[in-house]
Amino acid sequence: MRRKLVMLVAVCAVFGWSAPALAQRTYKLEELPEVPLDTLDTANPKAKIITYTNNTWRYWIPDYDRLASGGVYDDHWVTNQVFAYRDVNIADVPETMEIKLVESLADYHAPVLGRISSRYGPRGKGMHKGIDIGLPTGEPIYATFEGKVRYARYNSGGYGYLVILRHPNGLETYYGHLCKLNVDVNDYVVAGQIIGYGGNTGRSRGAHLHFEVRYADLTFDPERIIDFSTGELKWQNFVLERGYFNVSSKLTEALEEEEGDMGDMFVDKNGNPLSSEAIVDNLEKAASKPRPTVNDAIYYKVKSGDNLYKIAAKYGTTVGAICRLNGIKSSTPIRIGQRLRVK
Repeated sequence: MRRKLVMLVAVCAVFGWSAPALAQRTYKLEELPEVPLDTLDTANPKAKIITYTNNTWRYWIPDYDRLASGGVYDDHWVTNQVFAYRDVNIADVPETMEIKLVESLADYHAPVLGRISSRYGPRGKGMHKGIDIGLPTGEPIYATFEGKVRYARYNSGGYGYLVILRHPNGLETYYGHLCKLNVDVNDYVVAGQIIGYGGNTGRSRGAHLHFEVRYADLTFDPERIIDFSTGELKWQNFVLERGYFNVSSKLTEALEEEEGDMGDMFVDKNGNPLSSEAIVDNLEKAASKPRPTVNDAIYYKVKSGDNLYKIAAKYGTTVGAICRLNGIKSSTPIRIGQRLRVK
């Protein structure tokens, strides 16, 4: 109540209103003039928050002109349609690309936390080009990475209210079936900023977020870069292969292929059982083969009592090396559950 009274006094001071004049009727806060009151810092140095007299606030990007201009924001910048790269074919895309996802942990935020209700890949007679996460209507949806809003409107093609963010590395993230938008086209947002609210608009059965990751309009499985069971980002740098753009190329299937088919360890090529000596021989041969990996990076989840020096000693590395890999300083506090790259 004290805070509201202070705001009313501020409005009166700005517009010369008297207390009796205000007392003649009851005003809703949103009806009051929107006059800036204060500027607050955020956890992200690129963004600040401006508070207003009508009890609202907005993000402010002081360095907007530099961050939101040039580079990827000049190429195929289409704001009135969903797909911007209609003249780009999959053959035009390099076979492999190393993409820096984040500079530091502050540059990422899970779009929403929840259970995956539908994964990427073939679904029924069609192809599901993203993942669905169930949520209650009105749940805040966050920008996964920083970037510029390319599309923010209702889409009659099935997405419903849709926000598309283009990121500095050229990737785009799609947030569909929203009930309300919280950004406009050409806004620049930081990771963790609320860009809308989950809903059930468009071609949707039940409230959920439809989330996609695309490069030049080509989709790949979002689970390749995000662990949606924990909300954590898997990689700081990600190698994107052209083969990932095949909608049938799901991460879950890729992991199964990496595990290999253990059945041929126990039978011969005709399906007949092998002797115990032959089985042991097969297992030893399999163990001696190098296992394929998507990325050689090693990550560690911070536990109670940990500090950077303990973690560095545990993995035979240095605090400085860990700081460089994660874009932090030795004085940066670490929190329980935080995922650090150690090698």
